[in-house]
Amino acid sequence: MTMSTLTATRPSDRWWRTLGLSFVEARPVVQVIFLLRFAAGAAAGASSGADLDGALGRGALAWLLLTWSVYLLNGVADVTEDRANGSRRPIARGRLDRGVALRTAHGLAAAGLLVAATVGSTLVLLGAGQLALGWWYSMGRAPLKRRVAGTAGAVVIAGLLTYLAGADSAGARPVPHLWVFCVAMALWMAVGALAKDLSDVPGDRLAGRRTLPVTRGVPWARRSVAAVALAVALAFLLAAHDAWPAVRVASWLTVAGALVLTGLTCGTAGHGTPTRPRRPYRVFMATQYLAHLALLGPVATCVGAQGH
Repeated sequence: MTMSTLTATRPSDRWWRTLGLSFVEARPVVQVIFLLRFAAGAAAGASSGADLDGALGRGALAWLLLTWSVYLLNGVADVTEDRANGSRRPIARGRLDRGVALRTAHGLAAAGLLVAATVGSTLVLLGAGQLALGWWYSMGRAPLKRRVAGTAGAVVIAGLLTYLAGADSAGARPVPHLWVFCVAMALWMAVGALAKDLSDVPGDRLAGRRTLPVTRGVPWARRSVAAVALAVALAFLLAAHDAWPAVRVASWLTVAGALVLTGLTCGTAGHGTPTRPRRPYRVFMATQYLAHLALLGPVATCVGAQGH
């Protein structure tokens, strides 16, 4: 056996490999948007004069560990659906053992709560709520993911908890203009939950999930996604009419995203090939990225100017 082979089989190497695969399983693009949501919640602190000390960094780390744990647990629970839907994530492909992934999720959850405890008891409670919600969404005899209302409700609450965690870590006072953004973007997450179901019909049907495409048919589900997206976007636009410029820009970006998504779901552009049903979900994800960056860019500039 060569030295390189010995090195490759060291426990530390296997540990790092497991962590890497577990992070891929937890969908990095989703973890980043959760951090942006956390930052948007913390922006209330920056704008209200809160002292952004090391607690904010520790809070962000704690929330990353917790959401990583939740999405890794979801990957363990969804292996049947993921394989039927052709997922290329590590558990579905057999690159990450489900038992190892479950133990890793438990370790991440414990680490996240420990780090949260260094920030304060409120963050621990919010984190425990996020973990409980994530478990209920994926596990148990009647997981929330099986029905449309359960799925939509879970993702909206997960978003709200994240914004609250950011605000708590920054020691923020409520800033109504920013909370208009946070509530609207939490509701926007329901659009993503519905849009994702459009591309997961085979696996969802196999797993007995009662999604809109399974129960009402794909055409009806597409129209529902468009209707919810437009309703959330227009409500955000109206609520933000007298808000700060960055919030108004985010609302217009959300309306634009809803219009593009409507074109994909109600037109012919989203039909026809196996990859196209994913387009509405990608538009949803791009929209929330752009909306959060539109808000956080000016806030970061303002904070930087105050620092000088």
